[in-house]
Amino acid sequence: MSRIVDEPYFTHSAYSALTTGIQVKCPKCHGAGVVTADDDNAYFRCLSCGYRMTQDRTVYRYDVHNQCKNCGRYYRVDIEDEAKQHFPVLHVACPYCGATMPGEVHKTAEAFSYGAEIQGGKDPWFGLELWFLTSFQGKPVWALNREHLAYLIDYLSADLREKPSGSQKKTQADHLPTFMKTAKNRERIVKLLKKLQEK
Repeated sequence: MSRIVDEPYFTHSAYSALTTGIQVKCPKCHGAGVVTADDDNAYFRCLSCGYRMTQDRTVYRYDVHNQCKNCGRYYRVDIEDEAKQHFPVLHVACPYCGATMPGEVHKTAEAFSYGAEIQGGKDPWFGLELWFLTSFQGKPVWALNREHLAYLIDYLSADLREKPSGSQKKTQADHLPTFMKTAKNRERIVKLLKKLQEK
Protein backbone atom coordinates (compact mmCIF):
# COMPACT_ATOMS: atom_id res chain seq x y z
CA MET A 1 0.00 0.00 0.00
CA SER A 2 1.49 3.34 -1.06
CA ARG A 3 0.92 6.41 1.06
CA ILE A 4 1.74 10.09 0.78
CA VAL A 5 1.77 12.92 3.29
CA ASP A 6 0.45 15.99 1.48
CA GLU A 7 2.53 19.15 1.11
CA PRO A 8 1.83 22.67 2.43
CA TYR A 9 -0.77 24.76 0.58
CA PHE A 10 1.52 27.07 -1.42
CA THR A 11 4.25 24.53 -2.29
CA HIS A 12 3.30 24.34 -5.97
CA SER A 13 1.62 27.71 -6.54
CA ALA A 14 2.49 29.80 -9.60
CA TYR A 15 4.11 32.37 -7.33
CA SER A 16 6.33 29.88 -5.49
CA ALA A 17 7.27 28.16 -8.78
CA LEU A 18 8.90 31.35 -10.02
CA THR A 19 12.12 30.49 -8.24
CA THR A 20 12.39 27.03 -9.82
CA GLY A 21 10.63 28.06 -13.03
CA ILE A 22 7.28 27.51 -14.70
CA GLN A 23 7.73 25.40 -17.81
CA VAL A 24 5.91 26.78 -20.87
CA LYS A 25 5.76 26.41 -24.65
CA CYS A 26 7.87 28.89 -26.65
CA PRO A 27 5.75 31.16 -28.88
CA LYS A 28 8.45 31.08 -31.60
CA CYS A 29 9.61 27.45 -31.93
CA HIS A 30 7.04 25.62 -29.72
CA GLY A 31 9.89 24.07 -27.74
CA ALA A 32 10.19 24.05 -23.95
CA GLY A 33 10.83 27.33 -22.17
CA VAL A 34 10.98 28.59 -18.60
CA VAL A 35 9.32 31.57 -16.88
CA THR A 36 11.08 32.89 -13.77
CA ALA A 37 10.86 36.19 -11.88
CA ASP A 38 12.60 38.47 -9.43
CA ASP A 39 11.07 41.35 -7.46
CA ASP A 40 10.92 43.63 -10.51
CA ASN A 41 10.45 41.53 -13.64
CA ALA A 42 9.22 38.21 -15.01
CA TYR A 43 11.51 36.52 -17.54
CA PHE A 44 10.91 33.98 -20.30
CA ARG A 45 13.76 31.97 -21.83
CA CYS A 46 13.34 29.27 -24.49
CA LEU A 47 15.53 26.24 -23.85
CA SER A 48 15.48 25.32 -27.56
CA CYS A 49 15.87 28.47 -29.67
CA GLY A 50 17.08 30.92 -27.00
CA TYR A 51 14.21 33.41 -27.51
CA ARG A 52 13.78 35.73 -24.49
CA MET A 53 11.14 38.11 -23.13
CA THR A 54 10.95 40.35 -20.06
CA GLN A 55 7.78 41.67 -18.40
CA ASP A 56 7.70 44.42 -15.77
CA ARG A 57 5.83 43.16 -12.68
CA THR A 58 5.23 46.65 -11.29
CA VAL A 59 1.62 47.82 -11.19
CA TYR A 60 1.27 51.43 -12.34
CA ARG A 61 -1.45 54.01 -11.83
CA TYR A 62 -2.06 56.48 -14.65
CA ASP A 63 -3.87 59.72 -13.88
CA VAL A 64 -4.30 63.35 -14.75
CA HIS A 65 -4.22 65.72 -11.80
CA ASN A 66 -4.80 69.37 -12.30
CA GLN A 67 -6.44 72.52 -11.00
CA CYS A 68 -9.66 73.25 -12.85
CA LYS A 69 -9.57 76.59 -14.68
CA ASN A 70 -13.35 76.86 -14.42
CA CYS A 71 -14.12 76.11 -10.73
CA GLY A 72 -10.60 76.36 -9.26
CA ARG A 73 -10.69 72.99 -7.48
CA TYR A 74 -7.87 70.46 -7.58
CA TYR A 75 -8.77 67.04 -8.99
CA ARG A 76 -7.34 63.71 -10.03
CA VAL A 77 -8.88 61.52 -12.75
CA ASP A 78 -7.61 57.94 -13.08
CA ILE A 79 -6.98 56.78 -16.66
CA GLU A 80 -8.27 53.19 -16.81
CA ASP A 81 -8.25 52.79 -20.63
CA GLU A 82 -4.87 51.24 -21.51
CA ALA A 83 -4.98 52.78 -25.00
CA LYS A 84 -4.98 56.28 -23.44
CA GLN A 85 -2.38 55.67 -20.74
CA HIS A 86 0.60 56.29 -23.00
CA PHE A 87 -0.36 59.75 -24.26
CA PRO A 88 1.66 62.58 -22.66
CA VAL A 89 -1.41 64.87 -22.43
CA LEU A 90 -5.14 64.08 -22.35
CA HIS A 91 -8.28 66.20 -22.29
CA VAL A 92 -10.30 65.20 -19.22
CA ALA A 93 -13.42 66.55 -17.57
CA CYS A 94 -13.26 68.07 -14.10
CA PRO A 95 -15.24 65.71 -11.83
CA TYR A 96 -16.71 68.71 -9.96
CA CYS A 97 -17.96 71.05 -12.69
CA GLY A 98 -17.54 69.02 -15.90
CA ALA A 99 -15.26 71.52 -17.65
CA THR A 100 -12.85 69.78 -20.05
CA MET A 101 -9.21 70.82 -20.18
CA PRO A 102 -5.83 69.31 -21.09
CA GLY A 103 -3.69 67.71 -18.41
CA GLU A 104 -0.40 65.85 -18.22
CA VAL A 105 -0.70 62.06 -17.76
CA HIS A 106 1.24 60.91 -14.68
CA LYS A 107 2.53 57.35 -14.30
CA THR A 108 3.05 56.27 -10.68
CA ALA A 109 4.40 52.93 -9.45
CA GLU A 110 1.83 51.57 -7.00
CA ALA A 111 2.97 48.08 -6.06
CA PHE A 112 4.33 44.82 -7.39
CA SER A 113 2.10 42.20 -8.92
CA TYR A 114 2.25 39.16 -6.65
CA GLY A 115 -1.11 37.62 -7.47
CA ALA A 116 -0.32 34.90 -9.93
CA GLU A 117 -2.81 32.29 -11.00
CA ILE A 118 -2.82 29.89 -13.90
CA GLN A 119 -5.83 30.65 -16.08
CA GLY A 120 -6.75 28.57 -19.12
CA GLY A 121 -3.52 26.58 -18.95
CA LYS A 122 -1.35 29.69 -19.44
CA ASP A 123 1.27 31.36 -17.28
CA PRO A 124 0.14 34.57 -15.53
CA TRP A 125 2.77 36.98 -16.88
CA PHE A 126 3.26 36.23 -20.58
CA GLY A 127 0.12 34.21 -21.30
CA LEU A 128 2.21 31.32 -22.67
CA GLU A 129 0.74 27.81 -22.75
CA LEU A 130 2.08 25.54 -20.03
CA TRP A 131 4.46 22.82 -21.24
CA PHE A 132 2.77 20.14 -19.13
CA LEU A 133 -0.82 20.63 -20.30
CA THR A 134 -3.43 18.11 -21.38
CA SER A 135 -7.15 17.65 -20.88
CA PHE A 136 -9.44 15.11 -19.27
CA GLN A 137 -13.08 15.07 -20.38
CA GLY A 138 -12.71 18.62 -21.70
CA LYS A 139 -11.15 19.96 -18.49
CA PRO A 140 -7.53 21.17 -18.35
CA VAL A 141 -4.99 19.09 -16.44
CA TRP A 142 -1.64 20.79 -15.99
CA ALA A 143 1.56 20.97 -13.98
CA LEU A 144 3.80 23.99 -13.47
CA ASN A 145 7.07 22.07 -13.80
CA ARG A 146 8.56 18.58 -13.36
CA GLU A 147 8.47 18.84 -9.54
CA HIS A 148 4.75 19.68 -9.60
CA LEU A 149 4.11 16.90 -12.12
CA ALA A 150 5.89 14.37 -9.87
CA TYR A 151 3.81 15.55 -6.90
CA LEU A 152 0.54 15.12 -8.85
CA ILE A 153 1.48 11.61 -9.96
CA ASP A 154 2.56 10.59 -6.45
CA TYR A 155 -0.51 12.11 -4.79
CA LEU A 156 -3.11 10.76 -7.21
CA SER A 157 -1.60 7.27 -7.43
CA ALA A 158 -1.20 6.83 -3.64
CA ASP A 159 -3.57 4.43 -1.88
CA LEU A 160 -3.52 6.53 1.28
CA ARG A 161 -3.35 10.35 1.28
CA GLU A 162 -2.64 12.02 4.63
CA LYS A 163 -2.56 15.63 5.76
CA PRO A 164 0.71 16.77 7.35
CA SER A 165 0.79 16.95 11.12
CA GLY A 166 0.55 20.39 12.65
CA SER A 167 -1.88 23.24 12.54
CA GLN A 168 -2.17 23.62 8.76
CA LYS A 169 -5.76 23.68 7.63
CA LYS A 170 -5.12 23.65 3.89
CA THR A 171 -2.75 21.49 1.89
CA GLN A 172 -1.55 21.35 -1.69
CA ALA A 173 -4.38 18.94 -2.58
CA ASP A 174 -6.89 21.70 -1.80
CA HIS A 175 -5.76 23.34 -5.06
CA LEU A 176 -6.81 20.29 -7.07
CA PRO A 177 -10.22 20.28 -8.72
CA THR A 178 -12.67 17.64 -7.50
CA PHE A 179 -12.67 15.74 -10.80
CA MET A 180 -8.96 14.97 -10.32
CA LYS A 181 -9.42 13.65 -6.78
CA THR A 182 -12.47 11.51 -7.58
CA ALA A 183 -11.60 7.80 -7.27
CA LYS A 184 -13.09 6.80 -10.64
CA ASN A 185 -10.92 9.36 -12.52
CA ARG A 186 -7.60 9.10 -10.69
CA GLU A 187 -6.12 6.15 -12.60
CA ARG A 188 -6.87 7.68 -16.02
CA ILE A 189 -5.54 11.07 -14.95
CA VAL A 190 -2.32 9.48 -13.67
CA LYS A 191 -1.86 7.85 -17.12
CA LEU A 192 -2.24 11.28 -18.76
CA LEU A 193 0.26 12.81 -16.33
CA LYS A 194 2.77 10.01 -16.96
CA LYS A 195 2.54 10.73 -20.71
CA LEU A 196 3.35 14.37 -19.93
CA GLN A 197 6.38 13.18 -17.97
CA GLU A 198 7.83 11.79 -21.22
CA LYS A 199 8.02 15.28 -22.78
